Amino acid sequence: MHLIKKRKLLITCLILASIALSFIHSYVSTVSVPLVLILSILVLFLPAKVDQKQQPETIADENQKDNNNADFSRITQKYVNEKTASVHVSVLGSEHRKNEWHQIEKTIDDLLDNCIKIINSRMDAHTVAVFFPSKDGGYKLRRFSSRSEHINPEATIYPGVGVIGGFLKDGLKQLNLKEIVSDSITLYYYCKDAGIRSLMASPIIAGNIERGALIVDSTNTKNFSEQDHAFLSTVASILGQAVFSTYLSTEHRLEHIRLAAMSNIEKEFFHNLKLDLILDKMAEIIPFAIHCDRLTIAIKSEDSSIATILRTHGNGTEWFLNKEFSLKEKTLSSIVFSKNICISRNFSDEHYEIRYCIDEPQESKYRSFLAVPIGTDDCRGMILLESTRPDAFFESHKDLLSRIATSAALAIEKIIILEKAENMATHDGLTGLFNHRRFQQILKDEITRSIRYNDPLALVICDIDYFKKINDTYGHQFGDTVLKGVAAKLGSSIRDGIDTASRYGGEEFSLVLVKTDEKSTVETVERIRQQIAGMVFKGPAGQDVSVTMSFGIAYYRTHARHIDELIKKADKALYRAKENGRNRVEVF
Repeated sequence: MHLIKKRKLLITCLILASIALSFIHSYVSTVSVPLVLILSILVLFLPAKVDQKQQPETIADENQKDNNNADFSRITQKYVNEKTASVHVSVLGSEHRKNEWHQIEKTIDDLLDNCIKIINSRMDAHTVAVFFPSKDGGYKLRRFSSRSEHINPEATIYPGVGVIGGFLKDGLKQLNLKEIVSDSITLYYYCKDAGIRSLMASPIIAGNIERGALIVDSTNTKNFSEQDHAFLSTVASILGQAVFSTYLSTEHRLEHIRLAAMSNIEKEFFHNLKLDLILDKMAEIIPFAIHCDRLTIAIKSEDSSIATILRTHGNGTEWFLNKEFSLKEKTLSSIVFSKNICISRNFSDEHYEIRYCIDEPQESKYRSFLAVPIGTDDCRGMILLESTRPDAFFESHKDLLSRIATSAALAIEKIIILEKAENMATHDGLTGLFNHRRFQQILKDEITRSIRYNDPLALVICDIDYFKKINDTYGHQFGDTVLKGVAAKLGSSIRDGIDTASRYGGEEFSLVLVKTDEKSTVETVERIRQQIAGMVFKGPAGQDVSVTMSFGIAYYRTHARHIDELIKKADKALYRAKENGRNRVEVF
């Protein structure tokens, strides 16, 4: 511990000494400052000498270290998780990124201003100026301090133009002009002659890339010594590393919070695992992250030929919401769905490009779009962003929207897998109706509800007449066709979401009719019997085949007060219908 304290004290003294030396106007300071800083770094990284008298660590000490490290790791991980979870979706927006970079540019300006102050404190300068590269290949004035009132704050120096530009033809160079006789306007950062007679410049380099220039001038000839130029070169080098590190760390930080926000979105997708909630979240976050004038999200149906627009955002989107459209027509959406590709470009100026269907409102104000598929191997949906501005969407928008779409697609795929697994556990594989196990649970739940609310409840068990003969005559494949047809008729003939139809077993089916009195129940079942009797199936040879069904009804409370007893009574009523000639309805 004493060695560590001594080392810290030594490093502090060395750094203070380097700062003091930097203000001494001599060759000694030019050489000493870098040496002192290097010495500080060596002291920092040299291993401490181990005390010869120190006793070796015991196993208990090592275990304690491991425990401390584990505790530290847990605390660190908890802190990271909390910080990540607190990242809001708004950080994905371009406005957030713009504001963050604006703050960083202000920090860079403060850094440059402090650097200029250090230079002014070291040497007698008329103007100290910092130039950064511009988009058009020049070097634009970023920050300056000057005794002159004739500085052009919008000045840009181009290679090959003017006194300084002549030295920039082959890249930035060290420059020390001791006797300037030309007008100061030729320097291109003065708008009037300021009588500049000497000038020196050093390139700002970081990562082996030229990132700007540091220029100092004076109205005196031969004003700057070689030591001054060496100092300026050192400052330029340090400044380059500082600016580069600031930009790089900011980029990393913004990328980190972007990934944290995406991670939170993905967690929400997989936490909800309901299509409506996932679509709601997408409709909420996408306009936040990417500016657009119209957003539509469409999901493909199971038969893959039709899709529906389930979410919209923006003005004038009422027509599109819940609109079904065909994927077989030649439209923008059909291309995305069929090819499972991203498309981003301007709309045609020559004709209107149909987004979904030919009868949609054809508004010419939208100039550009970004369309991204929702899906992994197969396109299950599409996100369409439209803007009234041309070239509104960039590669960064495409990457971000693709990431959101992929995360949503993975969650949707999991929903489909879970729904299929649940469907296999609760539905009959042939007919699609509830299976016997699910029927038992439904009947139990409805009895409980009937007891609570005193609602009427009826159980119907029915059977296809002479079904064995149908199988023997026309084959089991045709028998399956009859089972599916009858099941579909039973399911469509009852109230959706209120009553339930199940395959009881073999050719037997059941209906649970709730909140229906005895007279209405008989009328409903009689109507179903007549509809099934009127069905015509095409046999293997093309012949017309008709079937009939027999029905047995039992009422809860009237005939039974327990589930097993109610099923038994309904079954007995069915057998009575069979005994009385079939194709009829009997009440126990």
